[in-house]
Amino acid sequence: MADARRAVREQLESLELPKGSLVLVACSGGGDSIALAAATAFEAPRLGLFAGAVIVDHQLQMESGEVAARAKQTCEELGLNPVLVEPVTVEVAGNGMEAAARDARYQALERVRISQAAALVLLGHNLEDQAETVLLGLARGSGLSALAGMDGFDPARLIARPFLGLSRGLLRQACVDQGLKYWDDPHNQDPKYARVRARNLLDALETELGPGFAKALARTANQVSEVEELVASLAADLVLDAKVSTSARTVSYSVEQLALQPSAVRTAALHLIATTAGAKSISSGQIQAIDALITNWHGQKSAALSGITVERVKDLLIFTRSKPPTPGAC
Repeated sequence: MADARRAVREQLESLELPKGSLVLVACSGGGDSIALAAATAFEAPRLGLFAGAVIVDHQLQMESGEVAARAKQTCEELGLNPVLVEPVTVEVAGNGMEAAARDARYQALERVRISQAAALVLLGHNLEDQAETVLLGLARGSGLSALAGMDGFDPARLIARPFLGLSRGLLRQACVDQGLKYWDDPHNQDPKYARVRARNLLDALETELGPGFAKALARTANQVSEVEELVASLAADLVLDAKVSTSARTVSYSVEQLALQPSAVRTAALHLIATTAGAKSISSGQIQAIDALITNWHGQKSAALSGITVERVKDLLIFTRSKPPTPGAC
């Protein structure tokens, strides 16, 4: 209980939120989020903050409404206010149920945060969740950002995860110590979900390689996150330094300036430039094709991305936004 409270207090203190701000706990009714609700209800008022909760009902199970009602009651008994239940409809698309449910959940949290003028939403992801995220990133070959795991604080979405350094067992024990009941989602045992398979693999690795494997993965995620932050900072500086000219539809950069940088910094800068220029759904292969215009130039044609084209003209790398269709054209 003390560890959970300390983690919440340190997270909130680090963000220096104005006195009187509202923070919302995302509560599913599970052990992690109930422990988070209890810790936040205790710590937030001591920092001059108001604390409420939002419960997203995915409506994927028969008893989901009852689970949401019990979570709401628990949060209210802890003193959180307001406590809001937000039903969502999960529409399964190409990435499967897990991704669809996650997207619906984060959209709901964002809607409620805005409607309540809340400064922050707290999520109960724990150390094992972080380790599972790293394992899934490794399996997908998703690069540095995936190996960095989940952010402790996401400034774009105003989301914080104070429990990434605390184990699932510790958080459940915190609930037991306070006499708080929590719900075990049966979906967390269903191997058809990738995260459940990652959890089972993590348990097996803990057994085979010894306890502490999950903690080591989470620690690795922290270290990779620090490296990624440094690369992102250097890439942003490079974008500014290498820019030569800009117009309504084009922006050009010095090939020489880009070529002088380490590959990791350069490709991060190219991704940033392409995104800013209007490219969508950029793949690593497309970034490599742009990079080849710098490092392996032999007169090849321009690289085409969704929304932009990139070409080399002498010592300039030119990013051109696709021309919008003429109004009324077929």
